[in-house]
Amino acid sequence: MAMACRVVSSNLVILSLCLLVLPCLSQGQGLCPFEAIYQFGDSISDTGNIGFINPMGPCSNLPYGKTQFGKGVGRCSDGLLMIDYITQALQHPLLPPYLQNSTETNHGVNFAVAGSTDLDTDFFKERNVTWKNSQNDRPIHDQLNWFREHLNNSVCKTLMPTECARKLSKALFILGEIGFNDFNWPLKSGKTVTEMTAYIQPIVQKTTDAVRELIRQGAVRIVVPGLFPMGCFPLYLNHKGPNAVTLKDASGCLGPFNQLAKDYNKALQDALSLLGKENPNVFILYGDYYTAYESLLRNAPGLGFDDPLKSCAGNCTNPSKYLIFDHVHPTQEAAKHLAAYVIKETLSKIPCAQ
Repeated sequence: MAMACRVVSSNLVILSLCLLVLPCLSQGQGLCPFEAIYQFGDSISDTGNIGFINPMGPCSNLPYGKTQFGKGVGRCSDGLLMIDYITQALQHPLLPPYLQNSTETNHGVNFAVAGSTDLDTDFFKERNVTWKNSQNDRPIHDQLNWFREHLNNSVCKTLMPTECARKLSKALFILGEIGFNDFNWPLKSGKTVTEMTAYIQPIVQKTTDAVRELIRQGAVRIVVPGLFPMGCFPLYLNHKGPNAVTLKDASGCLGPFNQLAKDYNKALQDALSLLGKENPNVFILYGDYYTAYESLLRNAPGLGFDDPLKSCAGNCTNPSKYLIFDHVHPTQEAAKHLAAYVIKETLSKIPCAQ
């Protein structure tokens, strides 16, 4: 049976009791089964690829990983990530990073890489943006190449194209969060928030191109998350520029940075809506990470978090009291609550395969 394509946006609701649903959802109640999960993105979702690319990097060593693993395992957090809680809720084992070359890939693979971008390195160099270590440069098109290699060498190695597409139609694809670094690197290079508005459409175009590629391969159920409220992250709140204080809004966040994220998220949703009309047999769901984090921020005191606008700075004794571990990456405890929101407000709306 053909399914009408939908772009589903999370409702603007406060977490409160919603956050208590994770134990229930962790048993798979209310969620469709998926044969496999494929994750793409950056450090918010990377379960270890960066550890193979740069074993001496920060996320590969303590204090990263200390809460859950007791050592650095390539996750840019003190422990589990949002995708880890999502895979558990869907009753799957934790996704192996692609570069691990695991033989246990029947349940899916994680292609996300810390530091990844939508846009290619040349885009930034042409705009005089000081670039990161090229060793870590794995833009989204590289991750898609890995995915195609994985299909050819593993999942679909012995299948006809139609059989491969049928298999992938029963999988869940999560494309992101990605796009943060496309803004972050130029901002760190001295570009202004106003200048960043010119980057929105190119980034959105790369994202939608990636969605089209997944659809060509056979993806039917795809979640595309937007950006978090950037102006609420210590990475930018600790900025010492002359307008740092006056830029803060009533919640203590940096309004212009949050507006940039909102503008990007709106452009992304509009593009996904058009993409959905082009593909009437595909379900494309927008993941509202912005509202998930905003709601967690608003409810943080009641959930046992200390000052939600400050980070653990990586070396605190109790990361579970903080939302952010290292100025930009959620702690394991925050990831658990954020995943609960996404599970209830997005994943529960995904239709089951016919």
